[in-house]
Amino acid sequence: MKISQSPIAPEKPTSDVAAQSSTLPGPVFLDYSREQLDKAYDQSLWAPQMAELEANDGARSAAVRLTMPPRTEQYGPSDVEQIDIFAPTDARGVPVLVFIHGGAWTRNTRQDASFAAPTFVRRGAAYLAPDFGSLKTARLPDLVENCRRALEWTVRNAASFGGDPGRVFLSGHSSGAHLAACVLVTDWTKRGLPADVIKGALLLSGMYDLYPVLLSSRSAYLHITAEEERALSPMRHLDRIACPIAIVSADEDSPEFKRQSAVFADALEGMGRLASRNVAFNTNHFQEAEQLAHADSMVSQVALSMIGVS
Repeated sequence: MKISQSPIAPEKPTSDVAAQSSTLPGPVFLDYSREQLDKAYDQSLWAPQMAELEANDGARSAAVRLTMPPRTEQYGPSDVEQIDIFAPTDARGVPVLVFIHGGAWTRNTRQDASFAAPTFVRRGAAYLAPDFGSLKTARLPDLVENCRRALEWTVRNAASFGGDPGRVFLSGHSSGAHLAACVLVTDWTKRGLPADVIKGALLLSGMYDLYPVLLSSRSAYLHITAEEERALSPMRHLDRIACPIAIVSADEDSPEFKRQSAVFADALEGMGRLASRNVAFNTNHFQEAEQLAHADSMVSQVALSMIGVS
């Protein structure tokens, strides 16, 4: 199947359009039929061992938490708004990486993202992983706002755990990369912070335009309005991006996740905001994030270079 690189469809989806797309003959987006688009957003078809790989991340994270217990803080008013802080002993003025976990906006917690902490802490950086809720109990705008609050809390409280508020970086994987990209297009000046408060970002196989996502089977649980779809599609707000961004995709990922990464990277490159683009070879969607547990992996090297440690 030929896949175009066109980033934005001419019309905006509504719930009616999403429902009708399952019965319309022919393509519903680019060259995709509805069935093909559903498959392109179903990671289990491209990584049959998805459950096992996610369980491995959870087990590895649990082991890290035993040997390197995090400090956990409340960053917002609700019970879910907690953030794990992994920092070097006696840290002072170290760079900070905030990582937003993936899981289709419905799975995993901060406790499943601890596996990457040693890669950064052992090289003199702080690693933070927030909880932010899920679509099982909240709406997507709420998840985005929670992630923004987590980043703001990190900047304002960096000194309390030895971090440098002037060197805060952001990363995310899959739906977490979508949330991270939404954080990147925040108007931070309205929150009393510098426009360039985030100094760089690493996005791993994210979704940056929600239009095709809402035309797929994900519309069954991603309930947002057309206005929210526009507001929460970072591809529509490129002018708000104020830092360099590294884009990574996996060569065994689904075609839509690869296309979204490529289109977003092209746009960033055109505006001078692309730090780098890389492909993780012989790697599926879930193995890509797992590379952060290995300091010598390509993904970790991109992240460590971005934050300025080795």
